[in-house]
Amino acid sequence: MKRPDALVRVLAALAVVTTAAACGTTVSTSGTPPAGVDGLAVPTATASQGSVSAPGSTAGTVPGSAPGTLTSPGGTTTSTDLTAPGSTAAAGGAGKPTAINPKLPPIEIGTYYLQGGGAALAAAGFAGVVIPDNKPLFDKMVRYLNAHGGLGGRLIKPVEFKYQSGGDPHAQDAAACTDFTQDHHVYLVVGGISSGAGDLPGCLAKKGVPLIGANLGGDARYFAEYHQFIYEPGQANFTIGLTTLVNDLWSQKFFSPTIKVGVVQYEGPTYDHAVDDGLVAALARHGIQVAGRVKVTSNTDNSIIARDSANAVLKFSTQGINRVFFMAPGGAVATYFMNTASTQGYHPRYGIWSADSPYVLAITAAKDQLRNSMGIGYQPGLDVSGAQDPTASTPAGKTCLKFWAKLGETDNSGLNSALKRAMCDGFNTLLRAVAFNSHTLTSTVALEAGYNAIGTGYNPAATFLMRFAPGGHDAANGYRRLAYQSGCSCYVYTGSTLRLR
Repeated sequence: MKRPDALVRVLAALAVVTTAAACGTTVSTSGTPPAGVDGLAVPTATASQGSVSAPGSTAGTVPGSAPGTLTSPGGTTTSTDLTAPGSTAAAGGAGKPTAINPKLPPIEIGTYYLQGGGAALAAAGFAGVVIPDNKPLFDKMVRYLNAHGGLGGRLIKPVEFKYQSGGDPHAQDAAACTDFTQDHHVYLVVGGISSGAGDLPGCLAKKGVPLIGANLGGDARYFAEYHQFIYEPGQANFTIGLTTLVNDLWSQKFFSPTIKVGVVQYEGPTYDHAVDDGLVAALARHGIQVAGRVKVTSNTDNSIIARDSANAVLKFSTQGINRVFFMAPGGAVATYFMNTASTQGYHPRYGIWSADSPYVLAITAAKDQLRNSMGIGYQPGLDVSGAQDPTASTPAGKTCLKFWAKLGETDNSGLNSALKRAMCDGFNTLLRAVAFNSHTLTSTVALEAGYNAIGTGYNPAATFLMRFAPGGHDAANGYRRLAYQSGCSCYVYTGSTLRLR
């Protein structure tokens, strides 16, 4: 199998593209969308999302609809959707589209995208995984919004940054931050596909610029620290993800009879905290200690990742570790570990979750390693193939895809459907947050209050449940169990939707 340096970056990009709210592009702010576009109704209340169950129970699947109203501090009831962004109406209704206010100045919104990722992935031998073309989607979305009132009545002027697949990822993140905050003065950045270094969110936060839907993830402490600047409609923090993974696997006797647990993680505070506060703490509550822990010393250099992953295989096989977990988002570490383990005849059992990109692993990792792996998933675009994704057939999912079809985007193959639906969720929740207090649009405090007001009242198109809460805005709140099936060489969901928190 070919393993060029681009592999890890492309796998990281795939982890972003399947759940990012949007991607960057140069767009025209003139023109009108096709006539008769159906909007994406955004429930405007903190209505119940339906009954869910604790792990191990047999409660039914969460219903897919919970409309209502959202009341602003001044008592105005607002309704927001992609047909009439920024409109006001009676409870439950969608008002007439509003026009851009010529008295208000345009507002700059930053975006970014990756060039060359698809070619690099094909060169790596993974032509079965295709990165969607994001630029046309963002172009049409911005044109549509500007034809229907922009953002809070202000014309959206995109500021793009182009990542190169073969470029230095840390240098490109630094350049992107400079472009957004110094060369331009964007109000916020809508996440897209980057090189995977992960430096951009912290840099933007220090400059007071919110980042929406980047899907780069973080532990619970990270989301608490940056609660005013990081908003992830389709992401759950790594701490709760690992905690839920351990507890759910325990309920299914994954750790019986005699087990020794090992974890391979990226190096850095975010990954350390996630493992310590999530995996290690949850295992300890079940009387289990981590027997082996290996840190991969780079999350961007493919040769280092391959070397450290191979060292982890040697260490774990020597120690007799028979249960393996990863805290290394994107799937590159898991791919290298499993492929090396296969060549060495080492077959532990794996606890897999959304951060491992199970959909990608089913294509890139050795099949003999994937057998008997199991876990949890809360990001369908990362977890399963499009044919296995239940969120595509929910009312919200169908309405979203219908919206895109009316804009001329009808290709739902591969990861296209997941990306489109994630963009619906990202923009709909942003529109709702802005509509909550649009007269103070440029205030990050007001934006946070708008997201907090969404609560559990939004039915997502790309994940199971969503919950925005004060103190940390990683909003994915429902998961399903995952299991690998050799018949289809893929991961599938089993059981009903369970609540993350």
